[in-house]
Amino acid sequence: MQPTDLLLEVQDITVSFDGFKAIQNLSLKVEKGSLRVLIGPNGAGKSTLLDTIIGKVRPASGDVRYLGQSITRLPEYRVANLGICRKFQAPGVLDGLSVRENLLVACKRSKGVFASFKRGASASEAGRVEELLSLTGLHEKAEMLASLLAHGEKQWLEIGMVVASDPHLLLLDEPTAGMTAQETAKTAELIRSLVGRHTVLVIDHDMAFVELLDAPITVLHQGQVFREGDLQTLRSDADVMEIYLGRPREEGGKPHAQA
Repeated sequence: MQPTDLLLEVQDITVSFDGFKAIQNLSLKVEKGSLRVLIGPNGAGKSTLLDTIIGKVRPASGDVRYLGQSITRLPEYRVANLGICRKFQAPGVLDGLSVRENLLVACKRSKGVFASFKRGASASEAGRVEELLSLTGLHEKAEMLASLLAHGEKQWLEIGMVVASDPHLLLLDEPTAGMTAQETAKTAELIRSLVGRHTVLVIDHDMAFVELLDAPITVLHQGQVFREGDLQTLRSDADVMEIYLGRPREEGGKPHAQA
């Protein structure tokens, strides 16, 4: 990897909560325009890692570097202004506004939005809203109140709202939680369409979804990077199967066969 290809570098960070080390000497590199998936059992440190990247949590040691510059001590708003955006598991859409209006709010340059919102959209903002409706597949629901959308549709709308700010790095925390198989497949397609123009880091537990993403995977365990590789390689790794999928080993060290 050339230095110019590197967008995010986490260097030996340790995060402690009341003496408990949620992350221990964790290092991670993410290239520009790439897609990376983080998996691991509950308590592995996945969400804490994202909290550390966005400045919500301060590491006890180590450094988070973005485009070669340390962002470890920056407040959250300054990290966001650099082009790092996080989408949480629960959708954060504005239920009392339509799909189009939600996207328009997200496109407004001034985030004290409602005064400018009443003045309507500029031509560039209206054009961007149309692009986002196309991206999310919500054109036919554009005038519908966000409160009436299905769960998966709300998630796609919020992804569109996050993308409206044109982030360099998009952090997605379990974007398929509560989705049907069909919604999950569409979400994978949506996320893959973002790659290149954006760099995307995804946390999820749904291995069917991870398979659809077809991206490099980092396995976290006990606050550390445990393994990295593609899904096929990790599925054949007995240690990964044991700690992540809970598959015990047979005598002699071999994992039980898959069902």
